[in-house]
Order: sequence, then C-alpha cells, then structure tokens
Amino acid sequence: MRVVCSYCRKSMGTKPPLADGGVTHGMCPPCGEHFGALWRGMSYGQYLERFTFPVILVEGEGRLVGVNRPASELLGRPAAEVVGLLGGEAMECAHSRLPEGCGRTVHCSTCTIRNTVTHTQRTGEATYRVQATLTRSAQSLPLFISTAMDGPLVRVIIEPRAGGEGRASLS
Repeated sequence: MRVVCSYCRKSMGTKPPLADGGVTHGMCPPCGEHFGALWRGMSYGQYLERFTFPVILVEGEGRLVGVNRPASELLGRPAAEVVGLLGGEAMECAHSRLPEGCGRTVHCSTCTIRNTVTHTQRTGEATYRVQATLTRSAQSLPLFISTAMDGPLVRVIIEPRAGGEGRASLS
C-alpha cells in the first residue's frame, strides 16, 4: 500500500500489505512542522518568512501589518520602517506625498494596486498577476500584483515584471 501526505501529496513510501495497490494517507514531517506551528499560533512574522517571494499583509484601511524579507528588499526599506504605513507611503508612490495624502488624491481612484487590494478586501475574491506600474519620483517599476484574503487581512504578492508588458499604472 502506498502512503501519501494528505496535505502536500508527497509520496512517503509504502507499508504492508505491499501487494495491495491502494493508497493510505498520513502527514509528512515538513507538513507536520508547518501545521504544528499554525496550531500553536504562528506570528505574522513567522508566517511571512515562509514565503521566498515578496509578500505584504494589508489591513482593511490599507495599512501594512506585515512584510517579509523579500518584500523589504523590493521596497528598499526594513519592515520596521513600513509596517503601519499606508500602501502608497510604503511603496513610495510619487502621489502619496501630495497634500491630500495617500489614498485621497485624484490619482488614487485609478491606482491599480490600491483598487486590486480594495477589490479583494470588499469581495473576498483573489486576483492573480494583475499588471501595474509603481510610479516613484525618479522611476517607474512594472509589477504583477496578486491578492487573496488571509483571515481578515489581504495578502499581497508583488512580482517585478519586464517593462512594457502592461498599461495599468499606480498613479
């Protein structure tokens, strides 16, 4: 009988009766470690550091509550400097420094990143690789943004993309 992890579907070998072609399930050690940490109450920091790509957690008002190391590197700032900021402030959007502030300028209503996060927050619907461009004072960064609900928070995955692929802009 084959033994397969119920969670990740990885093969864990065989067990008697070996002639039986059936499948039974268990939990592999890596999944056991992961779910054990979740069940013990994993912190946001521990949760985020399990991702090898840039991930940000955003609360309902658009403030960052968690940032992993790859996201800090992408933003060019340590997590301690961006947690608590609004998304445009953390990403150094050129328009977030206008007198109205992040989320309240005329440009914010057409901001692809803001609208994608807000859509997921309001509807619970995940998005996948939405094309956006982050406009900073000295540069434009083409990005893909993916979002999903993670409890009461929106999990935002940021992927840099080659220039010229998309037309949406963070303005």
